[in-house]
Amino acid sequence: MACWEYDIKSVRMDKVDKTKEDLNQMGLDGWELVKFVGQVDDDGMSNAFFKRVLDGANI
Repeated sequence: MACWEYDIKSVRMDKVDKTKEDLNQMGLDGWELVKFVGQVDDDGMSNAFFKRVLDGANI
């Protein structure tokens, strides 16, 4: 069974191209977007939950 690592990041939501760039970079680093949480704040940011399989960590 896989073991997961989790992270919460602030993601820019007010500029679609920048949002896609940020999410694509997270994907290249092995992270999978689980969901966005909360409202977009006054700075155009929203929290996103990510997960990825820990390397070599199988039970």
